[in-house]
Amino acid sequence: MQKIIVKILEFFKLIPPILFGNQPCYDKWGRFLGWYSRSMAVAVFIYCKDKKGRWNVLASERGKGTPDFQGYWNCVCGYVEMNTTIPENCVKEVHEELGIDISEKELSFIGFEDSPSANHQNVTFRYSVVYEDKTCDDFSFTHKWNEKDEVGKIMFIPLDEINKYKWAFGHEKRIIEIAKQKGLI
Repeated sequence: MQKIIVKILEFFKLIPPILFGNQPCYDKWGRFLGWYSRSMAVAVFIYCKDKKGRWNVLASERGKGTPDFQGYWNCVCGYVEMNTTIPENCVKEVHEELGIDISEKELSFIGFEDSPSANHQNVTFRYSVVYEDKTCDDFSFTHKWNEKDEVGKIMFIPLDEINKYKWAFGHEKRIIEIAKQKGLI
């Protein structure tokens, strides 16, 4: 009976599942699917110089099909899917959101965020890619593989202009932290 009450409350968004800790999750036929728990996500911060030699970060505007922060900017991010490694998921998210291909070898692990107060309690693994042999003009983007209305504009933003934009998930802080760590600023 408790499971039914919890499902009804969750359905109407009256309680988040996390309040009950790791609770079992069932489909409509009563088959066990797994556990309600914190989710894993990835974030990829891609840096490149423009023709003037200024370092830029690759970002996209969140579209009206996203669950939150519509119109804000973010670097590539997304949930870790079943049957993928964390680096594989980074490559997949970059391809889906921006239409560009990167390799796992280009990824540099930065760290992770596991604070329960951060971004819906997600555990987020952060990676960077720094292109020193390309300029921003060497890239072209597509929305072909986006989820419906997930991504708006896509562009490189100069690091000295980060504060001119509204950012989701605290990415503006991470962009600068990583750029400093990599010696870009």
